[in-house]
Amino acid sequence: MAQLSQLLARLPEGKDVHMSTMGHVLWVCWHNNLTPAVNQTLLNYGGMLVGEEREQALWFFFTDDVFLALARLMVWGNFNELAVSIELFPGRLQLSSKRDAGLSLDGALRAQEMLVRDSLEVWVHPKSREGRSALPGISFESRPGRQGMASVDWATPVVDVRMPYSSTQAWFAILHPLGSPLDKAFQSGWSSMFKRVEALLQKHKIKSIVHETFVMVSVDNLLMLRTFLRDYLRSFDKEQNEPGTYWPCVCVVADRNNLNFNIDLPKKIGLQWDNLMPDFPYISYRNAYLLGDGFTVRDLRFTGEQASMDSWCNVLLDENSISARSIPLLMAGRLTVGSSGAGGCFYCGIPSHTAAECPTRTYFPSRPEIWDELAGLDLENINEAFRRIEMVLGQDSVEGYEELLEGKDDAALLMQAVLDINGPGQLRNVPRHWLYRMREPDQDEEKPTRDDSPAWDLLDQLARAASDELSDLEKKVLQTITRHQRDPRLRMVRAFLLIEKNDFSHAAACFREAASLTPAPTLQAWNEFLQGRLSEEQGQYGPAIEQYAQVWRVMPQWRDVQYRGIVCRVKMGFAEQVLEQITKLVREEPSYFNRVLIDPGLERGRLLILSSLYDLWAEAKKNAEDERTRINALEARLNDWFPPDHPVQLQLGSKIHKLEALSNINNYIAFLQVVEQRPVLEKELEESIQREVEELRNRYKYYLDVLQEIRDEASWFPFPSVLRDFSSDFNESAGIINWAFACNFNEAETFKRAQDTTPRLNELLRNLKKRLKFLRMVRDGTLFTLTMGKTFIWVEIVGLLFCFIGVPVVVFWGDSLYLGWLKNLLGENQWSIQKVLAVIITIIAIGIGALHTTLVFDRKREKLLEQARDQREKAQQMRLERIRRQRMAEAENARRSQRAESDREVQRQLKERMKD
Repeated sequence: MAQLSQLLARLPEGKDVHMSTMGHVLWVCWHNNLTPAVNQTLLNYGGMLVGEEREQALWFFFTDDVFLALARLMVWGNFNELAVSIELFPGRLQLSSKRDAGLSLDGALRAQEMLVRDSLEVWVHPKSREGRSALPGISFESRPGRQGMASVDWATPVVDVRMPYSSTQAWFAILHPLGSPLDKAFQSGWSSMFKRVEALLQKHKIKSIVHETFVMVSVDNLLMLRTFLRDYLRSFDKEQNEPGTYWPCVCVVADRNNLNFNIDLPKKIGLQWDNLMPDFPYISYRNAYLLGDGFTVRDLRFTGEQASMDSWCNVLLDENSISARSIPLLMAGRLTVGSSGAGGCFYCGIPSHTAAECPTRTYFPSRPEIWDELAGLDLENINEAFRRIEMVLGQDSVEGYEELLEGKDDAALLMQAVLDINGPGQLRNVPRHWLYRMREPDQDEEKPTRDDSPAWDLLDQLARAASDELSDLEKKVLQTITRHQRDPRLRMVRAFLLIEKNDFSHAAACFREAASLTPAPTLQAWNEFLQGRLSEEQGQYGPAIEQYAQVWRVMPQWRDVQYRGIVCRVKMGFAEQVLEQITKLVREEPSYFNRVLIDPGLERGRLLILSSLYDLWAEAKKNAEDERTRINALEARLNDWFPPDHPVQLQLGSKIHKLEALSNINNYIAFLQVVEQRPVLEKELEESIQREVEELRNRYKYYLDVLQEIRDEASWFPFPSVLRDFSSDFNESAGIINWAFACNFNEAETFKRAQDTTPRLNELLRNLKKRLKFLRMVRDGTLFTLTMGKTFIWVEIVGLLFCFIGVPVVVFWGDSLYLGWLKNLLGENQWSIQKVLAVIITIIAIGIGALHTTLVFDRKREKLLEQARDQREKAQQMRLERIRRQRMAEAENARRSQRAESDREVQRQLKERMKD
């Protein structure tokens, strides 16, 4: 038994309802396989399949043709077995912003169950029958419902088998080629195009009328509409046809209703044909969903209020690359459509207000960094910002601009960027252009001072003036011009004033006069550019393109001029012709990608442009995704090498996190920045690693020098038993340093371990230096005492020998040695004198020992330390030589093992070959 609640549960919930409409709901239940004729009949009469599961389906009909479809099925069921049960009841179709279809039904209807019989059964709800008693050939007979059906007054249709029950739906399709009939390109292009249109109409025997540049086609049924649109889109798909056989053409499909098939049909539809986008047929949402599978429905733009099923949309074939290969962006409707249908604002190009009401008049000057900030917005955030702009402008109209611009959210940033697209022609930027002559000032450049021209004061007055004050201000400007006839800036002030009064012809004349009076070539080109802007906003796209081309020849570095020429082509409807120019411009200057993306002036070619930019977008996105894995590897490498509190980690870690966040932003410029910055950041990391490795290696070399100095200082110490604690710290320090020099600092784990060991090594060396002070005192004192004692002993021995030998010689042999005077001097107390001389000799020995030790102490100490150092180096050389021989032996053993293994492998292969 089929349960309607199970089928409804598969449909999306109606939370995000973008469009809704009341109509007829068909609940179709069957046994086993459903006959294809049922679905085909429902499709041909305008049915929309909403949901389907095993042996049941829900269809929605916008019109009363549902009764004609049921009558046709009942006639067909009289002659064929049809195990199908159908319920018809009222319901509301709900479509989300993503075009997911759902249904809103009464609670009693949602709980129904259906038991399918062997023959066709059709049940009609009483509300669905109201007012439909006059259907030709169809009447209703009340019958009680089956078990599980809602408790209402059900009825079954009674049909006359003699009636044809043809669908009442019919449409008119109108084709309108772009361009002027007097243009040679139009004549050749449209002639070739019309031949193909004519062949298509003759093939399907479709009636048509040709009048001036319009081709009107009468489509009598839904099957013919599907066939016509499918063949039309396939026949003129630029990707599948030869160049020269296509001409851009607007196509509109409208309900026939009460319209007559005559030459006045284009006027009665009520569309501004010059603003419609070519290549993609315009059709209402209601009719677009009737086309069924094979067609893609595309919104024209985002609108704040809930859209109607009768609103216009575009359709294209699923097989068209634009269906799948297009950037999913929706423009705010308030930025593309004016409330009064007038032309756009000269300053910003938005048609919803005039130049006198433009928010850029009193806003701060353009910021070059606005495009860098826009690069940080994700595509979904841009869409949300456009929705916010649509909501605010829909509620507050022109006053909503101030609320948007003063905000701090994404909508404020996006609104500033949209207004900045036409920045060179805006009143707020005039002072900067006058001061810097159309160039961007440097950041540290001193701002030039204003001269004494009255144009400055008049320009400020114009920026503050209300609409009713413009006439008095114009008189003041004219009086000033008569006094300063050679000042071109006064003409420019008057030109902007006339623009705000909508006097475009006189404004253009003022710009021409200003250009002729301006000595600077850049300012002359600017005035020529402003004349092109005037032509553009008046819809004179041909003269505007010529004007921009002339300025571009003078200033080829000014890309805004080239861009305005592209925009004019798109506004004319010839977006196809400038797609390559747009792609080339974006490749040369990537910042223009976001300009093209958010420019309301490109609305007439948005589908083609978003599709043409998709390849650039997809390529950049793929490259950024590839870089994302490298960024993760970069972060892992940074974490492997440096702890969280390391300066390199703090500096590069923040940069990597910013780059990682940038890689997650769905924005073309962000993609390019990721691809550009990742190698630079990787190089910076590698340089930091090498720098830190070298610094750590030098630090350990310094530690080694310090330790060697400590060892040299402590190597000659007379009391080794006192050095127990000193030796312990020394050995630990030496062990750390030896381990460090035996390791490879280019390995992250070893580097981090060596980094973590440096605090302990610093502490050990500090302790050793403190103990070394005491050791030096003891060592130097001991060495001094020993050296002095040695000198003292030798002097003392020599002195005493001289005393003990010399005195007796003088006493006994003084006269014979002619030393009688000394003998007399010694007298009889020579032993007393010897005692005194011994004391004197001892004092002299002490003095000589102290003096000699002082003179030779440093040299002797350095000699002893040098001897200790030589002994240490010899021992170290022997140790290194022993290690080298050991490693050579190990390498030789490894080579022998490898050679033996290879020999065994060769023998094994030979044995296997012999076996084979």
